[in-house]
Amino acid sequence: MKQGEARYIAVIMGGTCGERDVSLETGVCVVRNLREAGHKVLPVCIHPDGQWEVAGDSGDDPGGWFVGKRSPALEIASDLASAGIECVFNGLHGPGGEDGTIQGFLRFVGLPFTGPDVAPAALTMDKALTKAVLMNAGIRTPRGFSFPPTAAEEPPGALRAWVEEISAEMCFPWIVKPNCLGSSVGIELFRNAEELLGQVEEKECRWRPVSGLCGPGFLIEEVIGGRELTCGVLEVGREGAVSLPPIEIRPVTSEFFDYEAKYTPGATEEICPAPLDETTSAAVAEMALRVHHLFHCDPLSRTDMFLDAAGDLVVLEVNTLPGMTATSLIPQSALEAGFDLPDLFDKLTRHGIAREAMRKAVETP
Repeated sequence: MKQGEARYIAVIMGGTCGERDVSLETGVCVVRNLREAGHKVLPVCIHPDGQWEVAGDSGDDPGGWFVGKRSPALEIASDLASAGIECVFNGLHGPGGEDGTIQGFLRFVGLPFTGPDVAPAALTMDKALTKAVLMNAGIRTPRGFSFPPTAAEEPPGALRAWVEEISAEMCFPWIVKPNCLGSSVGIELFRNAEELLGQVEEKECRWRPVSGLCGPGFLIEEVIGGRELTCGVLEVGREGAVSLPPIEIRPVTSEFFDYEAKYTPGATEEICPAPLDETTSAAVAEMALRVHHLFHCDPLSRTDMFLDAAGDLVVLEVNTLPGMTATSLIPQSALEAGFDLPDLFDKLTRHGIAREAMRKAVETP
């Protein structure tokens, strides 16, 4: 399915954080569909130790892609540029991949890339900063407080006093989530202070392995009841930013959309398009567009929100590098809007090339 002139594209996947497995799934899906679109594609993996590897055998079986030599990032990136790579499709997720780090690195070595630029990536990856920007813009978002990464090491009395102080301002239940991780990694629901304190004080507290990756620790938020919705925005054509059909998320086996609900087959019902009346559907699309522009998310974003019992929209967060497997939310809504995966990935790639060309034209004296 050729969409236009064939390009030479590197697809980067993997990474060093807890979202590595999701990224590998995204990367494999992107490689296959870009090839279907007629492009020459080179898979590239970032291993858990931070070393990079270019696929030795880039056939259709990903099991044989990354079994060879690993090298430092700068060495591989320089090789990609020398080999004539025209764009890097960013299939990474989480810290290092969608927080401005890889974006700044690729900008430094002169390789065009897909997804957000440095600043919007860094800002939207930080949930506490995102919340502050939303509140400053007058957009309703759940009340929340930052929870320090050293909470598990605090004296029990001090930690209890802090929890009691917060609970006086924000009633339970609470959602606790890592401040700078995505893919619903590490999200917990607590109904009372004893549940929370018990988890933090556990010798094998499951928060500890990710606490060092979460910026200012964790974010505690009030639970918003109602219908959970998500809406994507795509900005790759002359028409500018356009909203994609919203999706309603209905967890089947858990109380909320946690990691298991998101990635276990059959654990969540994802309805696209969401069964909303025309007025509400338009309001969801308008909110997604507003958030997209607020954070300069060019070329893609997915805004998660709740429709509460009063019919008001409450924005949770914005994702600028959402999952891109065949069953991920953005591909579902893009397909409903008339974009199949080869077409979607082709458009994102060509946009990345055009954006870099425009930037260089502006910066060249």
